Amino acid sequence: MEIRTDCLVLGSGIAGLALALKVADKHAVVLCTKTDLKTTNSAMAQGGIAAVMSTEDSFSQHVADTLNAGAGLCNEAVVRQVIEQGPERIQDLIDWGVKFDLDENAQVDLTREGGHSVRRILHVADHTGQALHGQLLEKVLAHKNIRILEDHY
Repeated sequence: MEIRTDCLVLGSGIAGLALALKVADKHAVVLCTKTDLKTTNSAMAQGGIAAVMSTEDSFSQHVADTLNAGAGLCNEAVVRQVIEQGPERIQDLIDWGVKFDLDENAQVDLTREGGHSVRRILHVADHTGQALHGQLLEKVLAHKNIRILEDHY
């Protein structure tokens, strides 16, 4: 079987689904997964997502926390790049329909977890991965420019 595409995405976890959605408005995408679309580690993740979403937080503080928790194993340039993109990537998720938990003021409810010096964890109850994966999968399945190949290597 020969398949031609503009973009080949390997994996149906949150990263693969997000990439497919990011490029599919302008390019044909084939998303290939070795099992079925719902069998991913992403869907089983219970924790939240750390991002600078509050005026009480800063990129430099988040970088410092991450480097400290990484015990010298992190590449600082990569850490900084990922953290500085955090708010934009969270907005992508919100734009795709992810409903993070909100506080009494209808703002994203940020919690604090180990390794973080401030409240910066966004979550969807205790099933954040399942909620994100399910919402992104729904968008991928509905997108006309995304073809899916399950059970493929």
